[in-house]
Amino acid sequence: MEAPSIVVEPPGPRSREVLARIERRAYPGLSAGLTPFALAHKRAWTVTDVDGNVYLDLASASASVPLGAGRPELLGPVTEALARFGNEDSHALVSELTARFGERLLEVAPASLTRYDIALNGTEAIEIAIKLMRRSTGRPVIIGFHGSYHGESTLTAALGAEAAEISRGLRGLVGGFVHVPYPHPYRSPLRDPRPGGSGDATVDYLRDHVLFHALDPSEVAGVMIEPVLGSGGCVAPPDSFWPALTQLCAEHGWLLCADEVKSGMGRSGHLFAVERWGVEPDLMCLGKALGGGAMPIGAVLGSERAIGGFDDVPTGSTWAWLPAACAAAMTTLDLFEREPVLENVGELERLASARLGELRDRFERIGEVRATGCFMAIEFVRDRETKERDPELQDAVAAEALRRGVIADSSTTSLNIQPSLVMPGEALERAFEIVAEAIEAALAAEGS
Repeated sequence: MEAPSIVVEPPGPRSREVLARIERRAYPGLSAGLTPFALAHKRAWTVTDVDGNVYLDLASASASVPLGAGRPELLGPVTEALARFGNEDSHALVSELTARFGERLLEVAPASLTRYDIALNGTEAIEIAIKLMRRSTGRPVIIGFHGSYHGESTLTAALGAEAAEISRGLRGLVGGFVHVPYPHPYRSPLRDPRPGGSGDATVDYLRDHVLFHALDPSEVAGVMIEPVLGSGGCVAPPDSFWPALTQLCAEHGWLLCADEVKSGMGRSGHLFAVERWGVEPDLMCLGKALGGGAMPIGAVLGSERAIGGFDDVPTGSTWAWLPAACAAAMTTLDLFEREPVLENVGELERLASARLGELRDRFERIGEVRATGCFMAIEFVRDRETKERDPELQDAVAAEALRRGVIADSSTTSLNIQPSLVMPGEALERAFEIVAEAIEAALAAEGS
């Protein structure tokens, strides 16, 4: 069926009935944030609801479905592995799939990463990495960044700093994290690098202020960073940042951990986002798209120093690296090798840069637009000079887009657009046309 196709304004009657059932019984925090329709099925880069509406999917299950939904090439190996093994705790009984996938993952990872540990998902991978960083160095503190999202467990919510509400009630219970501004070209509060400094304003701030006034570097285990901010705005750091940060880590013996849960598996235009800048981290966390959208799976990859010198840290959970999840992840890597996925991401980035630039030129209430691979974002402001955020307009645009058949992510700071990595250019073109219509409608309603 051609997408988008809206036959009844969402939520339709069948969707309303399903959503009402969930609202009656579910934890209120779940029902409060749901998209206003009930899912019937997904195919490729489209979503169909129970009322027959068909949407273009620019959320991709929070960037967890990289190669389109419902692919037989992915589902076949999964069902075969389930029939053969069922579900098994890979901390107790392993199959040859465990060894084969672990070796394969290290083959495609940056050369600095020589060992792996298993996880069920991205949040668990982050928790494991925190434990390994502290054990490896014997140091308690990990530096994180404003705007970063690392999960919503107690530990990962305290490490992250995307929005204060995510860690509300938790930050005072979990110590050992220090946060600094993300190297955000549009919103950093820091000025240009100082003369004679590191060459980067964020790292200058770390050196000249944080390490001078507040934090002894000998207490720092390392740095945890999203190479591209995901839900926090699809932001890529300036090129000056990475050499300055890696030099700082080397000077003090800090471990550099890349949270590639969202940016990994091709979304940045490289298999792993750190490859855009030639960075070789000490640890890397994976999740979301690692299972191709077919099965949940996460991983922690590390250097010998980071994870190879001890065996006394308990990690993971019962269903980490189920055989079927390993089969899905292996097949996902196969598809990246066989198909021009990364080339298509490059084409979509170029298309998005052009179309988003046109939107910014057209609408004064757009402060900035961004495109790094298939991380795309529109940041709405009340005034371009003050850069005051306009979350109400952002939410209104997302709602108008949904009414017209486009699913996008109204996140904490921007309207995030995360298409399938294999979406055709013409489908993304149509989606941007609809987003433009949605902006017009939202602005018209605001002025009425």
